[in-house]
Amino acid sequence: MRYDISMITLDEFKNVELKVAKVLKAEPIEGSDKLLKLQIDLGSEQRQILSGIAKWYKPEDLIGRQIIVITNLQPRMMMGLESQGMVLAAGDGETVSLLAPDKELLPGSPVR
Repeated sequence: MRYDISMITLDEFKNVELKVAKVLKAEPIEGSDKLLKLQIDLGSEQRQILSGIAKWYKPEDLIGRQIIVITNLQPRMMMGLESQGMVLAAGDGETVSLLAPDKELLPGSPVR
């Protein structure tokens, strides 16, 4: 299936900063069935990211995992909390899978 989206140039894609992050803490957000609050390690800093993955992942199963995140998105407020990035995942409508390196890498490693 092909989605009708605009094509971007390689230079535009290079503007997206993708990095490996390690999940330090994960917890549900009161009042939301979809969102989890993640505290992530990017090597040089820690950040909070909210992600709509609660249907597919239990908070305790995320702690210690490495994931891929977009780190140069403008912060966004959701449920009164600030999200400082975006977790990358793939899904087919029924199942969602987090994107992750297949080998252990240092937190903050760039995705190239």
